Amino acid sequence: MNGYDNEDNGRGNYIDYTDLSEDKRKALYEEFLKAYPDEKRLSRTLRIAPIAFAAVVIAFVIASVVLYFVSGIDIPMLVMMGMTFLSLLAFIIFKVRLDKIRLAHSARYAAWLLDVKHVVAELKEK
Repeated sequence: MNGYDNEDNGRGNYIDYTDLSEDKRKALYEEFLKAYPDEKRLSRTLRIAPIAFAAVVIAFVIASVVLYFVSGIDIPMLVMMGMTFLSLLAFIIFKVRLDKIRLAHSARYAAWLLDVKHVVAELKEK
């Protein structure tokens, strides 16, 4: 026996995070970001970095196509295609690392929710 009276681990009267409205979830996340400025910067980076990398890859692809039409298959065209390939490879490596960082960020948010008990304190409406 774990000391709880009901079978759902003592949470029978409390609401789950997934049961909260989208607005309440956003408000909790914003409160988390206000409490930890480093997490706010990290959150901004998690949104902006993939877009910036994608823009670089697209710029290299467009420059390669323009070079192809202007000068044909020449050394600058091959260099540009190589840069496109390298930037795409860098994007894939960066994305894998970013996913690890995002997972750690989510774990810190989940721990904050448990420590501060905002979600657990929300009583279910009957």
